[in-house]
Amino acid sequence: MKKIYLLAMMLCLLILPATAMAAPSANATAFANEEALSNQWIDSMLVKKDSAAALNIMSADAKKNVKASEMQKAQERMSKELGTLKESRFVSWTRFDKTDQVIYLMSFDKAKVVRCEFIFNSKGELDYFALTPFAPQENAKNAKAKK
Repeated sequence: MKKIYLLAMMLCLLILPATAMAAPSANATAFANEEALSNQWIDSMLVKKDSAAALNIMSADAKKNVKASEMQKAQERMSKELGTLKESRFVSWTRFDKTDQVIYLMSFDKAKVVRCEFIFNSKGELDYFALTPFAPQENAKNAKAKK
């Protein structure tokens, strides 16, 4: 009888850590949600070129500050200057007290490397985005010209 109790206790001890490890943390849930929103925005704005859908993904505060016409102009400018999105890779997720930051590196037809940054508010809503193309050859030429 003691062996059955011992076996039951051992089984419970083995199951308990497995269930505790399976429960997602608040950080993991926030990351998954923010990554999904980032991917939706990238798909809407840069692949489908639908600035209205991209604006709908953003937070209420962002919608108040950015007009649909401004978002359309930004999308047209990105298409003109960067071209078509070829590749997008997740780089980092940084958790701050009141905001989170998600960074992707992208490759376009006309720009080899573009850094895309998303800022999320404390509610997990997309507040801000920025695309920054890197042009190391031009920067090196400008540095030599200044000397």
